[in-house]
Amino acid sequence: MAARKLIVFIYLPNETVAVPAGVFTHDDSPGLGAFAYGRRYVERDNALPVDPVSLPLGGPPPSEVLSNGGIYGAFRDAAPDYWGRLVIAAQAKVPPEALSELDYLLASNATRVGNLDFRLSPEDPEPSLQPPQFNQLAGLIEASARIEAGERAEEHLLQLLRQGTSMGGARPKCTVLWNEALWIAKFPARGDSLNIPRIEYATMTLAGLCGIKIPEIAIVTVGDKDIFLSRRFDREKAGGGWLRRGFVSGLSLLQWDEMDRLRWGYPEMADGMRRHMEIGEIQAFYRRLIFNILVRNTDDHPRNHGFLVERGGRLILSPAYDIVPSLALPGVGSDFRLAMAIGEQGREATLENALSRAARFGLSDKEARDIVGQLLEIVSGWREHFGECGVSGRDLEMLEPSFSRCANGMAE
Repeated sequence: MAARKLIVFIYLPNETVAVPAGVFTHDDSPGLGAFAYGRRYVERDNALPVDPVSLPLGGPPPSEVLSNGGIYGAFRDAAPDYWGRLVIAAQAKVPPEALSELDYLLASNATRVGNLDFRLSPEDPEPSLQPPQFNQLAGLIEASARIEAGERAEEHLLQLLRQGTSMGGARPKCTVLWNEALWIAKFPARGDSLNIPRIEYATMTLAGLCGIKIPEIAIVTVGDKDIFLSRRFDREKAGGGWLRRGFVSGLSLLQWDEMDRLRWGYPEMADGMRRHMEIGEIQAFYRRLIFNILVRNTDDHPRNHGFLVERGGRLILSPAYDIVPSLALPGVGSDFRLAMAIGEQGREATLENALSRAARFGLSDKEARDIVGQLLEIVSGWREHFGECGVSGRDLEMLEPSFSRCANGMAE
């Protein structure tokens, strides 16, 4: 396939209409991409980098990118996630693998994560923001179930799901408009053995109690289905439009390839953070590491850690998202691993392993142990907290082995 070009647009601070920033050229066959800023864009006083890590402003010409299929990190973050790709492919009536990376970049919409957009021409109009309304959730749940089952969903429901494709992984979800704000609504998935939306709500509120920054969240019931709602932290209402904040994932911050999992590590991410942000953000990141160990969140891969772009291209840690305990089978053993390396013992999810690399996060041994002690005290009360959040007794029993680190404490 010949190389294709598209125009990368960006929404700048306090502006609700995107401006063209440069040209992205991509060859799908070798998986090679290249980007060049436009001269007029670089001359703007308020110009921001389209990717603050891979494509800084004012430096030498950007290098070509081979990782992740030739897609720069921030571009890949702005593309639809696995679920969004299923929705787009279902509407196009083709299998997901029939569409290229550029097809997916161009097929997304105004609810994509971050402050970028991708168009074929500098004259192309703004994408229409028509996300589903809250009162349409019942139909969206039904359409999502049909897509998961490989069945055909009604075209108007597919269009609604398509308008709400955004960030968040593989589970069924959709951006919806509720209370004058944009929210990610997460639905039950086919084959769930637990009430995952309510468990995610309980886990995220527990994270908030532990001093971890979380977005505004809610749990609602539609028919007999619980829906987890998380307010978009990259969108803010402004008059008749929406202000967008730039976003990069941890994968993009470190310029890691999605397939190169042996390189993924919390200390390494802390090192990358040090080049872009203040030490307080890194220490807050360590708190999230400890929480992930205590609640057995093994889906903590680099794309589930995010950073927001501030004025001037500075980065800050985004609110936490996608934190859910993974199930542990009783009687099989309490050892488990996280998705990224933690310390001297690699990915082994123990508190002592996390303490072994505390200095990489700008913490003394005492400071790190104080954080561990604080979180242990709070998370040890998980069962009462989850019960107050409406998690059923059956689900509490099934989750009990997942919180073995709380029972063991430092005696691991």
